[in-house]
Amino acid sequence: MTTSDLLSDIASAAPSLSAWCKEMSSDPDLSIRELLTHLRFELTRDKGRMVELPQLAPVIERLLIEADEEDQVSLGLIEPLVWDALDGTLNAAETRTALGPTGRSVWDDLYLGSRRDDLRAVQFEEGDLGPVATISARLVQWLLTPNQWVNAGTPVAQMAVDDRAAVLQVKVRCWIDRFATPPGHTLQTGDLLLYVAPESPTTPKGEPLCALVVEPAA
Repeated sequence: MTTSDLLSDIASAAPSLSAWCKEMSSDPDLSIRELLTHLRFELTRDKGRMVELPQLAPVIERLLIEADEEDQVSLGLIEPLVWDALDGTLNAAETRTALGPTGRSVWDDLYLGSRRDDLRAVQFEEGDLGPVATISARLVQWLLTPNQWVNAGTPVAQMAVDDRAAVLQVKVRCWIDRFATPPGHTLQTGDLLLYVAPESPTTPKGEPLCALVVEPAA
């Protein structure tokens, strides 16, 4: 695909960008990656709303399939959009939804990969788990393997709190990175349980990401 072909496809898919495409066509030396960098800024001109992105999804799909051997599409367009979402300029969920299946796959690799670095320690203490973490407890077993994304409410560990069954679960969608306490360990205040990373970049530091839910007494 040539730059001229791409400009023609963009103008056909999103007529509101026709004037912009005509302006871009005046530079015969513009590469596809350079054009996509310009496109990213044009799409986000309206306070990050990107009204044309859903219209351009089929064009982006074709580019990713046919012209991304050197990651010029992934890194020239999708990655900058990911960074815009991470700094709050774009709505991450809306941007991802506007892409096609291949675009969403690339988005997930880049977006979720970056979010895994925002690790938060979860300790057996009141600040992380609430008042129940001041009671004698034991970690019975981990209920899943680390290195995976889990949804809010997912049980992570079976525990016993003052001889009552309890479950440690995540409160928001998180990356479960690694466990720090072995099964069978009797917990002391401040013991490190695990490391997690919230998917949302707006999750404040210090916000509890897990909850310890104790079964009611019989």
